[in-house]
Amino acid sequence: MKRFEPAVITGMLIGVTAIGAAVFFEGIKPGFLWQPTAALVVLGGTLGAVTVRCGLGGLRSLATATLQLFSRDTNDDEESMIARLTWLARSARRDGVAVFEQYAGSSDDPLVATGLLLTAEYSDPVVVRTTLDAILDHEDQLGRRQATVLDSAGGYAPTFGILGAVLGLIHVLRSLDNPGALGVGIATAFVATIYGIALANLLFFPLGSRLREQHEMRMRRREALAEALVALSAHETPANIKQRFTNHPSFEAADLPLALRK
Repeated sequence: MKRFEPAVITGMLIGVTAIGAAVFFEGIKPGFLWQPTAALVVLGGTLGAVTVRCGLGGLRSLATATLQLFSRDTNDDEESMIARLTWLARSARRDGVAVFEQYAGSSDDPLVATGLLLTAEYSDPVVVRTTLDAILDHEDQLGRRQATVLDSAGGYAPTFGILGAVLGLIHVLRSLDNPGALGVGIATAFVATIYGIALANLLFFPLGSRLREQHEMRMRRREALAEALVALSAHETPANIKQRFTNHPSFEAADLPLALRK
């Protein structure tokens, strides 16, 4: 279950407000900082570089992951999943391993589906552990790649800001016959640099760090879930399965749902 997370928007508003206040105190007119050409160079250039970096599919995946930063997981999914696994362990003792196969077919989680199918085939727990680790490694690489792309965007934006400033200076230098306009022209040229630095440090780098942190928390939960699935494949008791999840070394107690801390 997801809940709205206001921290991202709140942080951005604080940053924008602080910058706006600095502009006001310096006596700079806000309209002076609105330069569509500079915005086009920085935003368009950064978007193009990111597209080259990760492709259109990666761009869509990045957009989806970034939108998820505006919500937080309540951990209800983990609580319900462990409850299902313990129920399956009890049901298997009564109805046989066919219940694992039936539930695997209805699960949209590849980790759970694979673990249950291997358990239904009486696979060795070591084989189950190795297979689930491969799935977790793939998920980990994908999540880290998305955070890395945002970090890359944070590096591209200031560079395109400098490019926009250089283009602005070229335009100014073509008007040397009008010295009175040089000061305003040079100041306008550096607006692109402001755009690039602001986007990198107020948007891309913070979002990348937050995305990496959320990914690491999610992977801790996924590793704990994999441990519970391995325990299920070893036909351990429902109590042991739950304990494997709650006592997993990579899972912090603060991350656990209240019902599973007991």
